Amino acid sequence: MSPLPPTRERPVTGNVSSSQPAWDGSSEPPKRSRRWLKRLGIILIVLIAVAVGAAAALTFVTKQKIDDFVTPKTAAGRKAQTELAKPKAGNPTNILVLGSDNRAGDATEGSNSDTLMLVRLDPQEETISILSFPRDLYVPIPGHGTNKINSAYAEGGPQLTIQTIKALTNLDVNFVMNVDFKGFQDLVEQLGGIYVDVDHKYFVPEGAGYDAIDLEPGYQRLRGRDALDFARHRHSDSDFHRIARQQVVLTSLKKQLASSSLRKNIPTLISVLNKNSEVVAGGGDSVPYGVLKDFITLGLGLQGKDIYQIEYDGVTDTVGPENMSIVTYEPAKMEAAVAAFEAPSSAARDESANVLVGKDASSDAKETDKAPAKVVTPVVPSTVSVTVLNGSGVTGAAGNMGASLSSAGYLASVKTTPADNQNYANTRVQYRDAANEQAATELAAKISGATAEQSDGSNTFDTKLLVVVGKTGTQVGSSADGVTGDSAVTADEYAGNVVPDKSAPKVVSDAEYGKDPFVDLMTGTDKPKFPALFPSVRPTGTTYDEPVYHYKVAKGTKFYDAYRLVGEVTETSGPIYWGLQGTNWPNPPILDSPTREVTKAGRTYKLFFNGTHLHRVAWSQNGGTYWVENSLLDKLSNESLLAVAYGVKLYR
Repeated sequence: MSPLPPTRERPVTGNVSSSQPAWDGSSEPPKRSRRWLKRLGIILIVLIAVAVGAAAALTFVTKQKIDDFVTPKTAAGRKAQTELAKPKAGNPTNILVLGSDNRAGDATEGSNSDTLMLVRLDPQEETISILSFPRDLYVPIPGHGTNKINSAYAEGGPQLTIQTIKALTNLDVNFVMNVDFKGFQDLVEQLGGIYVDVDHKYFVPEGAGYDAIDLEPGYQRLRGRDALDFARHRHSDSDFHRIARQQVVLTSLKKQLASSSLRKNIPTLISVLNKNSEVVAGGGDSVPYGVLKDFITLGLGLQGKDIYQIEYDGVTDTVGPENMSIVTYEPAKMEAAVAAFEAPSSAARDESANVLVGKDASSDAKETDKAPAKVVTPVVPSTVSVTVLNGSGVTGAAGNMGASLSSAGYLASVKTTPADNQNYANTRVQYRDAANEQAATELAAKISGATAEQSDGSNTFDTKLLVVVGKTGTQVGSSADGVTGDSAVTADEYAGNVVPDKSAPKVVSDAEYGKDPFVDLMTGTDKPKFPALFPSVRPTGTTYDEPVYHYKVAKGTKFYDAYRLVGEVTETSGPIYWGLQGTNWPNPPILDSPTREVTKAGRTYKLFFNGTHLHRVAWSQNGGTYWVENSLLDKLSNESLLAVAYGVKLYR
């Protein structure tokens, strides 16, 4: 039998080799340090959304399996459950994902959580947003002073970690997922691998004192071990880059599962996850059917452009006599990140595309078709009756809110009976009938951090509105915009939601320099089986330290030809890697769901935005598919990346 052609799973002969033997996923891999287990908690959260939701769509028996899945397995899980709020159908659900170095069922003392991420599934806005916390973020730990955020897990397990996250964000948490990913490798193998765009070559040999990795650049199918290596790597850059890689893997997992036959074998998937994680739900050991339905819709139907990645924008520093490295905590920045997490701005993303390439014609049509804005008359507070319940666990909170409401003109009635639970992180303003929705929305806008929502019957009231007082938002403000204090920050103030001004691209035109990395490939005997394109324009400061890399990428049993050119721009904070990818694969999954399309000089370009940053520009011509990829952290300006794409030419 003839050997398979060289692929990403079987590196091309002559490239940098590793001392470890090749592994193709068909047998048990060599034993390795458990450190790779502790950083991967985030990468299956969308997978969980798909799996849990799809399971509920199958049979009642599987629904029972889901309820078993979210039943605490440990004493630490049962303690954590007391901090969780019950998820409600139709409302956003917040999931805290922890990746720790203890196995499911082990004690948590002394074990740091190296991955902390909040994932918000919003069925109303049809979005998934992800807020990542750097593990070195230096924050107040309730009852334990100030320390790195990952130490909360060592001091008090998932319970203290939830308390810390709630105090930082003023958000309720509905689920906590504590992951030991011993089975992650098997999951990726059952999916047949995942497709990832690797930004540059990663190589750390075995025995170097760091986790080993050996990956060539380019769009490729990663099997279990390589997917782990890519997601956990941190040695050559920073925690911010590691978070970005994990988010790349997360998105790839979601795409692969949605198209995989494994989605039809949900019990197997749940079984694998159940062995290697502990998932706990708020409100008891059962997930409401309506919440599962929300998971189905978001997990299976959501497009990649509707997944928003938010990061706390901190800076590094040192503290203490030993100069411990930390990421500084600034409350205003955290408020801004949380605001963007709660309200990811598709409008800002679309406007960024408008600034870059002009307004989409379809957008003009939609604007023309819009009816004139309706003038809304504010509701008079003296006509609004309000019941107040304490959901904060703080004695006197309901009475204080009642007094504040009365001072603001509302007809407030404070009840001595508590709310359905005492774990509300922020205040809720609820209404029963649509006729009172406007009043609820206006009142919520006057209470810092409060949200308006339709009642699900968990708390009864016979007034127009119900206010459930949370741990934050304990009084009515008097400012015109309804925000109390001077620390309130809106989502629009978060950097990821700020539309960048139009600027000149920072590029250099030099066709000969761009052709140099292709000379060996194009004068050799193993030329690409599709037209080779090269960059005649490059970002200022770019060098091409390696020739273009030529390889095969596998799709099932079929192999497509591909190449990758990596450009490196050196900055004081470290190197920036961008890339030019070419392949004869006509429709790779990475090019699904573009933000915008624009035609220029006979090419139709697909633009992919990550928030307000242009991350990828793709097009097809003459039997080839091509794209220019920004760096992991989108360091190249929108104009620069687009100029590079416009300047890509046929190698002659």
